[in-house]
Amino acid sequence: MGKWAENNFGQSKFSDIGIVVAGTVGDEFEKEILGLFDNVLFRKDSVYHNYLVKKGSEEYPVVFNVYGAPAMMDVITLMHDGGCRTIIFVGYAYGGFKNLEVGSVMIPSKAYHFEGIYHHIEPDKKASLPDIQLKKKIEDILKKGKINYTEGKNITVPAVSFQLPHNNPEYKKINPDTVEMELAACLSRAKEIGMRAAGVLIISDNKGSSIGDLTKKRLRHDARLKVLKEIVKSILSFKLSKLKVKKEFDRSEYLASIIDDPEDKTNIYKSK
Repeated sequence: MGKWAENNFGQSKFSDIGIVVAGTVGDEFEKEILGLFDNVLFRKDSVYHNYLVKKGSEEYPVVFNVYGAPAMMDVITLMHDGGCRTIIFVGYAYGGFKNLEVGSVMIPSKAYHFEGIYHHIEPDKKASLPDIQLKKKIEDILKKGKINYTEGKNITVPAVSFQLPHNNPEYKKINPDTVEMELAACLSRAKEIGMRAAGVLIISDNKGSSIGDLTKKRLRHDARLKVLKEIVKSILSFKLSKLKVKKEFDRSEYLASIIDDPEDKTNIYKSK
């Protein structure tokens, strides 16, 4: 373990707490969040933007621009490889089901898989829950920072421009509050590999305001910044006991195991 983390975060070991900022993020916003830490130790831009930052004596992985469920699942395994066992997810979501105001904050109690990511691997997986202890910590920190929030149900979809009509029978049974593209995958995969994960969603658009509405851009920007400021300020509060697992997940071992013949000596991912 550690080689994937070193390649993506500059070192093989870091804090057990990490932050993922999902969705598209501008350079200026990244700078604002990075400025909340003491130092930026490492940066790597690929599909997503990986940083290793320092606050006090701890070094934390922070990832921006995580767009879509597949990217989300890969990112958390890279963070896991460096010892991260707690993921704090902050993203944007559509709030038009109940017309939540742009810039309002929602903490999901459940996230439904409509993104198709588990369709062939685990067809019966319908939804995922956040880690209860981590969710409670986030709620306490938002209350302490006097940030109002609601709690509700979220649906994770494949893409903004490719999803079910919102009046479909399944959605009507669920009665969701929000839709976005990464959270269910984050919660499910994190739990499977022994990580705690919970999310905060900022409403980016609703029935009366599109995602491209520049008059509402400042509202959602300020809300996300405010939430992240409180999380970073209290980041040591998220140090929780590690989840018990039957066997530690190893990214290389997993990749080796899915190759046709795991014992093949040419299998580059096979542990030595």
